[in-house]
Amino acid sequence: MKALSDEIINLSEQVANELERALSALMAGDHAAAKAVVESDRQADALQDKINAHTTRALMRQQPMANDLRAILAASRMAPHLERIGDYAKNTAKRTQRLSQPIDAELAGQFHWMGTRIISMLHRVTEAYVKQDAQLANVAWADDAELDAVYAGLFKYLLHAMSADSQRVADGSQLLFIAKGLERAGDHVTDIAEEVYLMVTGKPLQGPRPKVDETGTATTPAES
Repeated sequence: MKALSDEIINLSEQVANELERALSALMAGDHAAAKAVVESDRQADALQDKINAHTTRALMRQQPMANDLRAILAASRMAPHLERIGDYAKNTAKRTQRLSQPIDAELAGQFHWMGTRIISMLHRVTEAYVKQDAQLANVAWADDAELDAVYAGLFKYLLHAMSADSQRVADGSQLLFIAKGLERAGDHVTDIAEEVYLMVTGKPLQGPRPKVDETGTATTPAES
């Protein structure tokens, strides 16, 4: 159980580091740094394999009950979400290598904000996991709405820039994919928060998770 918990923390730290480095490479237009991020994603895959092995071993050998069983199930569900965040970091780095020029200051600021918010959310939800703090998990879960709103604004900015200047279409398309990947990474962090909350309390988080689509319109899961 201790090994399982440690590997979840290690995987969270690994993908947070990948995401931070991928965003730094994007804002600097550094293709070499972006390539290094792509190559480092193998470490996240290896950590997920370890978590799967620990989960299987714990279920087969310990016959866990109640709290231990919830912890094992939470870890098994959190690991794929963490690995997907690493994949979005890797995809950000891959698309950065395809950009013809560095991004402008306006875009850099918006991408920096999104990345910083996701990393902060990830650190917070990992702390909630370590401390078994349901309230902290709830805070991380609620943070996603503001991230979605910034993504909607970034989406509009890129579409306007591409329509105004056809020479920006190629790079703009790559940046749209990067922005969507970051928005999805935020969704995975909120999924992790839900798993932590369930692990600690034995109950799911209540209420629809607010979302903001590309048009800037707030929706609930029933409406989207």
